[in-house]
Amino acid sequence: MTKYSSSSSFSSYEAVIASLVFLGIGIVIANSSEIIWIKVISILISIGIVILIILYQRKRTFDIKFLENEIIIKYPFLKKTSQVPYVDLLQIEFISAYRTPNRNRIKFKIGNKIESLRFLTVAQSDQYIEFIKWLKSKNDKLELKVFPSDHIINHKIQEVYGLKYRKILKKTL
Repeated sequence: MTKYSSSSSFSSYEAVIASLVFLGIGIVIANSSEIIWIKVISILISIGIVILIILYQRKRTFDIKFLENEIIIKYPFLKKTSQVPYVDLLQIEFISAYRTPNRNRIKFKIGNKIESLRFLTVAQSDQYIEFIKWLKSKNDKLELKVFPSDHIINHKIQEVYGLKYRKILKKTL
């Protein structure tokens, strides 16, 4: 049963906008030029950049589900699924930037590699604290981070875990 879930689908919209911009630039250059080979090259380069954006975005688009026993990461365009046990979860970071949706970044081990994923935040404010408590119950060695450090979430985590959670971070750095 899924306890929490999120996705990276917000970045897909950014990729669509970038693709449209590159196509628009190619069309404008093609229309403004009188030389046929410049028109052809500008359109081909624009289409090539759009194809690269699509290929790159396919790898970055995923849905993440936090189940009772593990984390499931589904890549819909690659038809690939990864399973991550909570024991292999190393870090979760809350990221809040101006005029963008809040995001989470997790770091985890798969085999001998450490991987990192960014996705829309699983929950907001008090619900996020409940999510952190739930994750810490699954893996008490989980490292917590908040960016920027003066964000209200940082203060709420300190209310639950005290200042000691920040001192642990300084020792690992």
